[in-house]
Amino acid sequence: MGVRCHASFLNFSSCPALEHLEFVFCDVSSAQKISSEYLKCLSITTCAIDQDSRIRICAPNLVSLHLDDPSGKTPILENMLGLAEAFVQISRRCDDRCDKLLDPHQHCDCEYCDSPDNIGDGADNCMILKGLLEAKSLVFISDLDMFIFKSDLRWCPTFKKLMKLLLNEYWCVPDIHALECILEHSPNLEKLTLQLFSKGPEHKVEMNGSFSSMERSVGISEHLKIVKVKCEVIDERVLKVLQFLCKFSIRFGF
Repeated sequence: MGVRCHASFLNFSSCPALEHLEFVFCDVSSAQKISSEYLKCLSITTCAIDQDSRIRICAPNLVSLHLDDPSGKTPILENMLGLAEAFVQISRRCDDRCDKLLDPHQHCDCEYCDSPDNIGDGADNCMILKGLLEAKSLVFISDLDMFIFKSDLRWCPTFKKLMKLLLNEYWCVPDIHALECILEHSPNLEKLTLQLFSKGPEHKVEMNGSFSSMERSVGISEHLKIVKVKCEVIDERVLKVLQFLCKFSIRFGF
């Protein structure tokens, strides 16, 4: 906790006994890669990461990943074939910000933008989602002006093993496209939780969804059995999400 790492390559491949690794309030801004074929659990919480380049995380046998509130550039996650669960939260401490996500009239030259002076191609630079394709349980939380998840969705990753998914309002603002996309590419999803405009852990409103017909609509998993929506108040923003879910014959009760 609170350690500054000076090595450019944090290679733990010579440490077969090291299966659990946790960084909390650490400075890993000089590191270019974290690598280990033995790691099972990796947690990186509120750590300083390079502002100019992206650290790569190579842990192919990882079972659990917790990436919470990194500063600097978001890491690139390489394939984790044995991954069971992952929690990823991107806040405003991260440098991967797009001004247009909050105001479409703003000028922005980030990697996500479609403006003529775009500095990234958007399609081939999948940073987070591609490394998590094998996960069975995922939590994705982001501030509204971060572009990482929406940029990765351009790659259209499919989560064939995903059964549990928790998302916040980022996936529903300013439109429903990101939510629609990830649901379409999660064919075996069994439980969906939407935590909308409410930090929790306690929420003033919790709604449980049920299917009003046996016939499932195209665009959502036929295995989906549990849908929960948590919020502080049912306003126009939440109603928009509920109306979208109603297209799949999902009805809600308190």
